[in-house]
Amino acid sequence: MGLKMSETEGTSANEAEIKVLYIEDNGSNVKLMQDIFLEFLPYTLVSASTAEEGIVLSKQLKPDLILMDINLHGISGHEALKIIKADSDISSIPVIAISADVIPNQPDEISENGFDDYISKPFDLADLIKRLKQRLG
Repeated sequence: MGLKMSETEGTSANEAEIKVLYIEDNGSNVKLMQDIFLEFLPYTLVSASTAEEGIVLSKQLKPDLILMDINLHGISGHEALKIIKADSDISSIPVIAISADVIPNQPDEISENGFDDYISKPFDLADLIKRLKQRLG
């Protein structure tokens, strides 16, 4: 399993209890997100390298938020979202789509497919931090 956790030191107990699951099959992107969380975000980040692993971890960990690449090998992010939303135990977890695709109207299409938000790669660091903090309180 590609499970990796990173937790920011010196955070309050409540912030450290907030869990974010990042489903991403590109190791460089996972490392970048881990570094962002360690440096700028006071939440626990857990990563999964496949949609299948992410679905299992979603059920086990009940994260406060899921960040999911939509272009995953095997089950795509769109298919994984359908599975998550069909499972009453985890269907209420917000899921943010992440994609490097530059397609006109992509954010609208992502929203119509049931994702709660859309973040494009490469990340705008300030925007990413702001949006995650707003969503996680």
